[in-house]
Amino acid sequence: MTSEQLLTAVGAALRSISLSDDQRVAMRTDAQQQYRKILELRWALIEQADGSIPLLLLVMVICWLVLIFGSFGYGAPRNATVILSLLLAAAMIAAALDLILDLDAPFTGSISISSAPLQRALAEIQR
Repeated sequence: MTSEQLLTAVGAALRSISLSDDQRVAMRTDAQQQYRKILELRWALIEQADGSIPLLLLVMVICWLVLIFGSFGYGAPRNATVILSLLLAAAMIAAALDLILDLDAPFTGSISISSAPLQRALAEIQR
């Protein structure tokens, strides 16, 4: 079963509970509130699964950086110190851009969110 089917089944089970006393009514109300929060979190996760940085913005930033480093390199004297510092600065900016793009999509890349807690919660729901 997919997560959507499981959540639908949980919602149907919550609606079908018959209540006899005030304590159970309070428990059902609390369970329904938690169910709504889970649904909201599910949609938030679905919306955040893909990156939110537009490709055109990324291309514009890279072109801007190429122009800046090109102008620095054009006006700088040709020696090892200048070349090394320009290469080092370019490498640091490239690493920063890679980190930004990696953190933009939290479920993919070298730095990613573990899916183990979600899998454990799904296993508990399926019981």
